[in-house]
Amino acid sequence: MPKHNAKGRSKNQQRFVALPLYMLRSAAWRSLSPVARCAFIEVASLYNGGNNGRLALSARDAAERIGCSKDTAARALAALTERGFIEQTRPGSFHRKTPHAAEYRLTLYSCDQSGALPSRAFARWQPNEKQKPVLPQGQPVLSQGQ
Repeated sequence: MPKHNAKGRSKNQQRFVALPLYMLRSAAWRSLSPVARCAFIEVASLYNGGNNGRLALSARDAAERIGCSKDTAARALAALTERGFIEQTRPGSFHRKTPHAAEYRLTLYSCDQSGALPSRAFARWQPNEKQKPVLPQGQPVLSQGQ
């Protein structure tokens, strides 16, 4: 039997990333590219239960972890932000002496930095309706035989 701490949790238990089923079935999740899904898992793997809002991940670090280019990783992080899976709490900056990665919060959980409740904005995200192609006015459609 493993030894437990004061909260009743095992001391040497491995951490994991939870992906709730309602999130996996949302339209926002299904619209993500495989790279963006991997990026979400990488951001979520930084969460330790008390640092939401201070999850630092740069596009370069994400690219290295996922195995893609820096630009692809940046697009994946932008897609996660646009669809409401993550929110940027502090923008990244790059100076010669002190580079700082952007900091994010997972919208699944309350923000430990500001105390904001979980927004779960991805649940309200809807894809844009594509407009049906319309023929320009004044140009007749010719049949095959004419």
